[in-house]
Amino acid sequence: MAERGEPLTDREREVLELVATGITNREVAQELFISINTVKVHLRNIYTKLGADSRTEATMVAVREGWVGIPEMDQQSVEGSSTETETAPDPPLPWPKRVALLGSLLLVVSVVVVTWPRAEAQAGAGMDLFPDGPAAATVNDSDRAESAWQERAMMPTRRAHLGLTVAAERLIAIGGQTPEGVTGVVEAYDPEEDIWTPRTEKPIPVAHVGAATIDGLVYVPGGRDADGVPRRLVEVYDPQADAWGRAGSLPEPRCAYALVAHDDELYLFGGWDGERYVSTAYAYNPESDEWLTLPAMDVARGFAGAASLDDQIYVVGGYDGQKELTDCAAFDPLTQVWSECAPLTVGRGGLGVAAIGGRLYAIGGGGSSTYLGFNERYSVDRNDWQVVDTPLVGEWRNPGVAVFGATVYAVGGWSRDYLSLNQALNPFPFQIFIPVSQQ
Repeated sequence: MAERGEPLTDREREVLELVATGITNREVAQELFISINTVKVHLRNIYTKLGADSRTEATMVAVREGWVGIPEMDQQSVEGSSTETETAPDPPLPWPKRVALLGSLLLVVSVVVVTWPRAEAQAGAGMDLFPDGPAAATVNDSDRAESAWQERAMMPTRRAHLGLTVAAERLIAIGGQTPEGVTGVVEAYDPEEDIWTPRTEKPIPVAHVGAATIDGLVYVPGGRDADGVPRRLVEVYDPQADAWGRAGSLPEPRCAYALVAHDDELYLFGGWDGERYVSTAYAYNPESDEWLTLPAMDVARGFAGAASLDDQIYVVGGYDGQKELTDCAAFDPLTQVWSECAPLTVGRGGLGVAAIGGRLYAIGGGGSSTYLGFNERYSVDRNDWQVVDTPLVGEWRNPGVAVFGATVYAVGGWSRDYLSLNQALNPFPFQIFIPVSQQ
């Protein structure tokens, strides 16, 4: 246990120095590559050791002790100027006012950074498939009420538009868009150990891509390459051998599609063909290594989410080139018939959809033509969507979303920048066990 007056550790000094700049707990975690919960633990220890009750008081101590510098004042304004009549120099500002001045300067810088045009960042995030324009501000969950989501170990490579699936008792994160461009990086997450490990990179780097697992093999169809061109190539990852192979190519180039595995087949819906959003639907059979054309959706869209639930495949949300959509449609693989389901509460483009506990969860989306204030949960029996918590608000586009055991994981994505966050939601944290009497 930390005690008052005890010296800060090197890591605690690093945390305090970052906190003093005015950034949020999440930004501190991203800077130091630790979880937000670890940041909170460090802050509790810092407060105890310094006798501080808040970030502001801890910052003041840091300034007073010289751990955090203050921008130098203009010497003439501080010391006064020499005139024919000698006057006493103005006294230097007391350190509390210096802290206030530093905070004001940081606030001005923050406003400039947030409001400055970000064409380069948007282009890097694949925003050419979304309308240009300023993104909605993101509020950090550390400043909100306790969230149902739990922060887990951050993904080593921060990225969006990635494929995420479960194979070999791991979450497998594949490809995506990083600050440096399209990547083929593959990283595996062990939920039990809460650690990430690198795997063999995908031979062809792609973004705006999905991943799904059948019989232990991970399929990654199409995607958008480093030249911005959608591809037909389908690459297959074997997590046991940590090796890549190929499967039958898509009928047409596709990226930004919705992908799901259902009854040992792949189903791919909509997407971007390089010129327009499409409504096409395909099914892939690994045994025949062939893609079959299915009845198209009623709406042409990309950046939708898909999940399999109760022998139906649900395709939810998306983007049609003008706005983020609330559309929800159910596809019956046996009859190959589409039916409507209740629309989302708000339009969501770049969302992830997960099926768990007999319900659908729509995670993320928003920030282009709508504002992300919550996630949503769909009940088949009631045919309605209900509001559930989100760890980020404002915008959170194109995270990887997958179900591992009884937990929904949302990894990475875009929210004013590429993210490495790893958020876990257990919709059923409490289980009731009913004892059965033995005769």
